[in-house]
Amino acid sequence: MPNPFRFGTVVAGEDFANREKELDELTRKLKETVRIFLVAPRRYGKTSLIKNALDVLQKEGMVTAYLDLYWANSSKEFLELWGSKIMRGSRSIARKAARFVREFLPRLRPKLSFDQEGDPELWVDISGQLVEQAVEELLDLPERIARAEKKRFVVVLDEFQEILRLGGETLERQLRAAIQNHTNVSYLFAGSKTHMLIDMVSDQRRPFYQIGTLMNLDKIPENEFGPFIREKFLRSGKEISSEALSYMLEVAQNVPHYVQLLSFNLWDHYQSLSHLEKSHLEEALAITLRSQEPAFLALWEGFTSHQRKTLQAVSALNGRLLTAKETILRFGLESASNVARSLTGLCSKGVLRKDPEGYVFEDVLFGHWVEECAGVS
Repeated sequence: MPNPFRFGTVVAGEDFANREKELDELTRKLKETVRIFLVAPRRYGKTSLIKNALDVLQKEGMVTAYLDLYWANSSKEFLELWGSKIMRGSRSIARKAARFVREFLPRLRPKLSFDQEGDPELWVDISGQLVEQAVEELLDLPERIARAEKKRFVVVLDEFQEILRLGGETLERQLRAAIQNHTNVSYLFAGSKTHMLIDMVSDQRRPFYQIGTLMNLDKIPENEFGPFIREKFLRSGKEISSEALSYMLEVAQNVPHYVQLLSFNLWDHYQSLSHLEKSHLEEALAITLRSQEPAFLALWEGFTSHQRKTLQAVSALNGRLLTAKETILRFGLESASNVARSLTGLCSKGVLRKDPEGYVFEDVLFGHWVEECAGVS
């Protein structure tokens, strides 16, 4: 029997873990003319939630487009990605390709290709410098398609905080100027760098100040996630003890990606067993950490000596009391100001994240590796 657990990929159907409430809220809001900023730390299942919501909306007759801004490296590439994904959102637009180009993008020359099934696909290749009117024309495309199709258009921009890397506030202002006039398009701006996304809507100096509402994606509650995991084991002919399941959720800090990863490795390593205990999970965790060790060592070698000590303190103290005198003495951290500098640097590298309860590791397994293998005092 194949392994029933999935991680590191978008999941749907029976693999989509207990997000019914969030899925209902998101799809309900996107049916209206709204702008939502979806904030979720990495590996919380943000993209799976978004893709499942888009599937629901497509089945209800809406036009959708999904853009991941990590795929763009400049404002030019963003505009090309924007135009290509928006045009592909509507199958009927692709079938009327020639007329569409003349009517909707007279200043641009989109190109026509065919997918594996022989259906036409339009895509944008911007050469030379675009005049301002052509940029406006391109950014207005979702609204014009929505009106022509007489359907609501839902546009998702994932990892939206990358807009600053691509074009700075100029591109941010251009996009704001366009979408504020769109009455037939719903926008979802999603991101994993929570503080950057929150700053966009809360800082009155920023173009997207108060243009939309915030939606936080939290961890799946243990009383919902636990039964989901247990049922997946049972359907594959295995029973996981309550102690092992509780320990798994604790070790993975209830983050969906790591719960699924540990479940996958536990199931895979003990395929011949029908009953799994805590000791089996401990071995699966050890195997998982060993498999990640080359990557963790390479990451560790890139830190300063003080940053390493700070990480050890974060691991040992669960991210709390890091500037206390006792902590500074125990880990040789020199001073509170040095600790603050190291924490800032580690957060900017994406290694740590500041939560209300303290500093946490973005990669849960790296935190365990630091505690187990990096010599915490």
